[in-house]
Amino acid sequence: MRADAEGYVARIDAALNLVKMSLDWDRALRRLDELNAKVEDPTLWDNPKAAEEVMRERRRLDAAIGTVREIDADKAGTVELIELAEMEGDAELGDEGAASLKALADRADRDKVAALLSGEADSNDT
Repeated sequence: MRADAEGYVARIDAALNLVKMSLDWDRALRRLDELNAKVEDPTLWDNPKAAEEVMRERRRLDAAIGTVREIDADKAGTVELIELAEMEGDAELGDEGAASLKALADRADRDKVAALLSGEADSNDT
């Protein structure tokens, strides 16, 4: 794979690793499973305030985890496309793939900053 594409992959990986670290990835996955189980409980809305807090935390974690997974899947697909383009000798397709990786790296950097600036209390009023 070309050097510029490899650099974009490295940027994406670094951003995703930082986001995972800030989320405490394994804990976040377990917590999302717990919250999903709570949402299935028919007594959840017996206490509306507590239910809203559960739903807010669930949405935040689901969005963060979903974004990481989406970027990672897009990266893998684009890398595969670039490798296929190189095997086929299709420079134009390889360039398009590299441009896609650059855009994905930029998105990963933006999402990294957003994740680092967000926290449990960030959705609260000042």
